Amino acid sequence: MSISFLSWFTDPSNLVTLVENYKHLAPLVFIAIQALQVVIAPIPGEVTGFAAGFLFGPWWGLLYAMIGLVLGSSIAFALARFFRRYFAQRFYKSPYFQRLSRFMIRRGVIAAFFCFLIPGFPKDYLSYFLGLFPISWPTFIIIMILGRLPSTAALTLEGAALYEKNWPLLLAILGLSVVAAAIFYLLRERFLVYMGGNDARGLS
Repeated sequence: MSISFLSWFTDPSNLVTLVENYKHLAPLVFIAIQALQVVIAPIPGEVTGFAAGFLFGPWWGLLYAMIGLVLGSSIAFALARFFRRYFAQRFYKSPYFQRLSRFMIRRGVIAAFFCFLIPGFPKDYLSYFLGLFPISWPTFIIIMILGRLPSTAALTLEGAALYEKNWPLLLAILGLSVVAAAIFYLLRERFLVYMGGNDARGLS
């Protein structure tokens, strides 16, 4: 994968320019990119979520972003389920996967929901991880949507606020995001004990 290709997905201005070039097809192109962002996990989801709000506004941007997340997460989940042996070998030594395994043993699907919700957890890889556990696809989709909705909504609102040059709203959302991340950071050890983990490394 070339650096020039990745630059379209790692720089919000490049991504916005790419999608705008498709005019009436822009929503479909964006949804495809958002889905690809999940399947090719190293592409940062923060960029696409922000671009969604900038391009389409807070409500349509959130809708398109979530549709892309559902499609991409479903593909990742299905790939991991179909190629279970390959992905199990690949992820077995991952500290995130080991921690998720402990969480799942103790808390079940609620653990997966919180992993989607908390800051810092690799949510795109999580879709692959969960394909290795005995979770049904409808259950997976529900917890994925509920877990990713808050952060995706914040990103789309930030993008829309920047487009509208609504600086008070942008600063307010950024401030709330920082406060939420700080609260989790301060409570991370209690959370890990509750969920079944024994250390906070990798989630701080």
